[in-house]
Amino acid sequence: MSFKKCKDLILGVIMLLFSGFYLFNAQQIKTRPKLTPSYASAKIMPTLLGILLAILSAFCIIQGIRKLVSKETDSEPTKKLDKGDVMAVVYTFAVIIGYILIMPTLGFILSTMIYLFLQMIILAPPEKRNYVLFAIVTVVFTVLVFVAFRVGLQQLLPRGIIESLIGF
Repeated sequence: MSFKKCKDLILGVIMLLFSGFYLFNAQQIKTRPKLTPSYASAKIMPTLLGILLAILSAFCIIQGIRKLVSKETDSEPTKKLDKGDVMAVVYTFAVIIGYILIMPTLGFILSTMIYLFLQMIILAPPEKRNYVLFAIVTVVFTVLVFVAFRVGLQQLLPRGIIESLIGF
């Protein structure tokens, strides 16, 4: 039994354990009382994401078990990792850490716009980068998420410069 055949199973089990830990901690989130009763609270999105992670982990485990049970040998040549792929992962982690660090100062709207724009640049191939389209998608998506949380779910998001200017 080779590691190649077991890696999906191992990853699935690790991610399932992590999703259990994540769901447990999501239920520990303290919520503020609301003016109007509603099912939505600060726990709803982390709980949904934890459930989604658990479901995807289960699929990964099933795929790993299928690989172990299959009698076929891997005839596909192994694809060597490209340096650009590795650097995209490193840049993604750096941008996520930056996003976490600037969120308290700049607030949700501005920090999310910066994060999304940079992430699109990192993930898009150089020949297909359309900065105007990235900017439009970034602004529209951020505003939709802000309105969904602030108006629809009645949840406060980290305030910053823009939120202070618009009065939210």
